[in-house]
Amino acid sequence: MLEHSLNQDQALKKRQNDTWAILLSIGVFLTVNNIIYNVLFIILGSAADLKGYSEQQIGFLGTAYLVGQTLANLSSVFWVRKLNWQLMIGVATVVSVLSLYAATFVDYNGFLSLLIITGLACGTAQACVMCCISGLKDPSKAYSLGLGLQVIVAGAVIYFLQLHITPNYGYSGLLYTIAGLFALSLIFLFSMPKSDDRSHASEHNSKRKKVAARFSMPSIIALVGIGIYFIGQTGIWGFLERIAVSKNMDYEFIGIVLGAVLVLCSIGAFLAIKVGTRFGILMPMIFGIGLFFISVALWLVSDNKWMYALSALIYASAWNFCLPYQLLAVNKTDKDGRYAAMIPAFQSIGGAVGPAMAGILIFDGNFIYVYLMAIITALASLVIFWLVTNRHAADNEQDIKTTTDQTTTLKESQLSSSTNA
Repeated sequence: MLEHSLNQDQALKKRQNDTWAILLSIGVFLTVNNIIYNVLFIILGSAADLKGYSEQQIGFLGTAYLVGQTLANLSSVFWVRKLNWQLMIGVATVVSVLSLYAATFVDYNGFLSLLIITGLACGTAQACVMCCISGLKDPSKAYSLGLGLQVIVAGAVIYFLQLHITPNYGYSGLLYTIAGLFALSLIFLFSMPKSDDRSHASEHNSKRKKVAARFSMPSIIALVGIGIYFIGQTGIWGFLERIAVSKNMDYEFIGIVLGAVLVLCSIGAFLAIKVGTRFGILMPMIFGIGLFFISVALWLVSDNKWMYALSALIYASAWNFCLPYQLLAVNKTDKDGRYAAMIPAFQSIGGAVGPAMAGILIFDGNFIYVYLMAIITALASLVIFWLVTNRHAADNEQDIKTTTDQTTTLKESQLSSSTNA
């Protein structure tokens, strides 16, 4: 018994020492496997300019990648708890490197197929990383760190690609650079956990409980809340440049501002790390959505270019601030991380619907209906997260009571055994 306790203490100490290594590796793989999505407009725009593809062709390229990514995310609920995360991330990363490298030698149809494969690989790695995050003591910290790294790296990559790579090395250089980022991330592979304690704990449950745990309606509802939130937010993001044009701003200023916003909006993610869960889940969400409403109000009342820049920064930072708490809302209903692995899929679904809906709602260059859509979807998602978190507050209390009763029973049993001995 004493030896068992010492082993537990040693394991705990090791986990504590590895915390920042794990957080960094999580941040790196979250960043790398979202890099194509975050710079997709550069990849597609360069394909049009440097490869001569039509707008319809580059549209299919973007869809191919997102379809592969979404399929991997959605299917992860069936396999993510059964496989070795470290191995799966490593294999997925190697597949991404090889696919991007091979894409420089193929025609359009081959490129289309390889982007589907790359999307599947990135989605697989994302699912493993998200499941790992959901099992941490403070998942919001890891997710916030990953978000912060994502926007900083994406901004740097966009700058580097546009100014140094594509002008000198063409489209092959662009793909080689992104493949190189994937390859470099393998340095952090061995800091990633292979699994977590939830896999072992589930073995002690009955078969009936295992089957029940595979489907969680509250988790699905929370994921739908994320999808709804992303509809409005990406609807604005997709037309952020057009909003500036409607206010008669020059393209050079727009490019500088949006590049700066992409990097500086990491403020929202790092603020979420600082705030943590001391105010729960809903209060930070309300704060973030309130900031978003302020950004919309500023766009409505002013055409000043600096006010536009400030509004764009508030909007993007508020978006990043809310995301870790949405993860926690799913995590609150998710017993073993299966559904957390599906978060990127619902983000992608909302991200695909949002710009299309926004395009329909623009009349004569007026974005007021787009703003209304974003406000309504933000409020709807907030209501969903409120319902889900409150619904399971009682369940969590019951779980705590059950655990306490089991611990008391175990201690009494051990005491009785010791007395008899």
